Amino acid sequence: MPSKLASAADNFIFKGLLPCKKCGCLYTPEMKIKKSGLKFIYYSCTNAKHICKRVYVPENTLLEPIQRVFEKFRKIPSEVQKRLVSELRALNDGEAEFHNREIERIRTEYDRAQKRVDALLEMRLDKSITSDDYDKKLQELKDKQYRLNVELDEYTKADHEYHVYVNTVINLSRRIADIFESSEPMEKRAILGFILQNPTVSGKKLEFTMRKPFNTVLELAACPTGLRR
Repeated sequence: MPSKLASAADNFIFKGLLPCKKCGCLYTPEMKIKKSGLKFIYYSCTNAKHICKRVYVPENTLLEPIQRVFEKFRKIPSEVQKRLVSELRALNDGEAEFHNREIERIRTEYDRAQKRVDALLEMRLDKSITSDDYDKKLQELKDKQYRLNVELDEYTKADHEYHVYVNTVINLSRRIADIFESSEPMEKRAILGFILQNPTVSGKKLEFTMRKPFNTVLELAACPTGLRR
């Protein structure tokens, strides 16, 4: 089974994102390098609570259900996109309030993460934590800030007109498979943190829902007769 840990956390798409559904412990990555030079990445529950059987799950297996969702987004035709714009507007009369509330939430979360970074540095200077613990926690916080910046950019770059915002979301949804495929692992991790809500792993199965508004885009696109009543 996998035995070689990769030295760089940035090589792992799901690092820090996936808790075990049974025990709540995080799934951690390992890299196996075969004699041919081919690299394979596996994830397994850390089993810190000693209640799970350690099962190794290939990274590609975890990616499969996400890629299926991406394909659904990709297949949204342009004529359906026009319908989605009007339907999303009808479902979200308070779009401006929602927009502002989300920006405030992101900024608050970012500031909170920065305070934790500062506190972490103080702890390291006081030698109250080890260098390894410091590096691990710092990477987690920086990943979170990166994801928040990605999320904030999507909101702040959008026009105040909700019509433009909705078009942006749908266009992003349709292109997300290509964007994801061409991104580096760290960027892929940020994308998944941005669009996935409450992902967990049960055995070898990744379970998740989509964050708003991506979940709404999928629901409306799958409804051939238009707006749900």
